[in-house]
Amino acid sequence: MENEKKDKHGPEAADILLEHVNFSYNGEPVLEDVNLSIGRGEFIGIIGPNGGGKTTLLRLILGLLTPDSGTIRVFGRPPASVSNRIGYVPQHILFDQRFPATVFDIVQMGQIGRSGFGRISDQQRQVTEEALAAVGLPEFRNKSFSDLSGGQRQRVLIARALASDPELLLFDEPTANVDSSSGEQLYQILAQLNKRMTILVVSHDIGFVNHHISSVVCVNHQVVIHPTSTLDGRNIIDLYGHDMSLIRHDHRCSEEGHACSSS
Repeated sequence: MENEKKDKHGPEAADILLEHVNFSYNGEPVLEDVNLSIGRGEFIGIIGPNGGGKTTLLRLILGLLTPDSGTIRVFGRPPASVSNRIGYVPQHILFDQRFPATVFDIVQMGQIGRSGFGRISDQQRQVTEEALAAVGLPEFRNKSFSDLSGGQRQRVLIARALASDPELLLFDEPTANVDSSSGEQLYQILAQLNKRMTILVVSHDIGFVNHHISSVVCVNHQVVIHPTSTLDGRNIIDLYGHDMSLIRHDHRCSEEGHACSSS
């Protein structure tokens, strides 16, 4: 019997795998030679300056963009072919403030790709209720979405993503429009969800890195994975252009960094 254990961060265990990925807008390079492997059940923070390529990286993983070169696999397949297994919470949602959408309506929309349109079934109603319970908002089901606070809206959007029964959750700036207390509450919810799915969170705010995150991906046209204990003034200046502070965090990476780091 073979007793050798596979590396849980190796390609064969990866939910997400990018190899030598390049992407540009109108001939202007945005991401260059990106190599990234994210294993099942990880909670990844993606940080970097505005314009560095964070959101572009997320859209490539979602299959909304196609790389100029290189390979992207999600669950071992091209991203667009597994979109029904990915939940996405955007930074902003566009909606008419006058449109009378309730919280329940917004969350139930997460099932449209799986169930189509028409009368909601008892099973769909149960899934929607369970998604609201997961984010602590069951009593808000009949409230107008437009009447909620920023933090409450974000939790509703998380519930909408959960209603699609994803295996992977992607977030773009989930705490951009909420106060610090609501932001911490959001991360506590995500930490609970991370017990059953892989999570990626994009942020321009380096201060969001906390005890919930298992690894930090630094994006500034190139991608480097650091243990935050090694992110000092020198490489923060390289990333952001000015000095910033970090919470020490050592859950996964060795002092030498991550095997997928670009150097």
